[in-house]
Amino acid sequence: MKLPKDQPFWTSVILHLVVLVALFLATIIETLKPKEKPHVFEMVTPAAQQQAVETPVETPPAPEIPMPDLPSVPEVAEVPKPVDTPPEPAPRTPSPPKPKVLSYEEFLKKNPIREPKPRQVQQRKPVEAPRIEVPKLVVPSNPPTSASRPQPLTQQQMSALGTYSAKLRTRIDAAWAKPASLAGVRVAATVVFDVSATGRVTNARLQPGSGNSAFDQSVLAAFRKVVSAGPTPTGQGHSFTMTFRMTD
Repeated sequence: MKLPKDQPFWTSVILHLVVLVALFLATIIETLKPKEKPHVFEMVTPAAQQQAVETPVETPPAPEIPMPDLPSVPEVAEVPKPVDTPPEPAPRTPSPPKPKVLSYEEFLKKNPIREPKPRQVQQRKPVEAPRIEVPKLVVPSNPPTSASRPQPLTQQQMSALGTYSAKLRTRIDAAWAKPASLAGVRVAATVVFDVSATGRVTNARLQPGSGNSAFDQSVLAAFRKVVSAGPTPTGQGHSFTMTFRMTD
């Protein structure tokens, strides 16, 4: 089929018609749209600003400030990143060996039972207890008469008489001057003496003596110093026996 020779002409005509129709439609659409009212803004400048605008003040140019030469900044070396090292594994502690179980026979072989040795009993030396001399009391010392006989003492009187004899011994010991030349010598003498109802000390005699004249005389001299010991608690006269030693 052969195309007509005037086809480009008609193609151009059709295109022009399409453009004209489009323009016509656009014009009609624009005319049909409502028109917006224009907003009018009035710019009012104040008087001071107008004067400032009218008379500008000339400012002198700023002097040029020379820029100082800045020192060159050295390049900072990059800090190496820390390397995360994995923690070392904890050393494994060896498990303790299990104790070896011994039989009773093996235990006896390694730890034989020893027979206890007999304990030696130390013999203690006998301790000599200090000897305390108590004055001996002879009751009564009043000589018997045909008119009256001595009356027996009660328990209370005996106790009071024992206290009296102890005080009498304290007085005699205070009056006794031991010979210094016999210090440390073991000598002793027993003295028997009488005490009247009023307390007068008389008739001191050795029964027996020590055998040392200086010691015996020192004891008798003490009795001569103690003239009276006070009245007896029984109201009667009595005889007493006392032993004296150089060393206690």
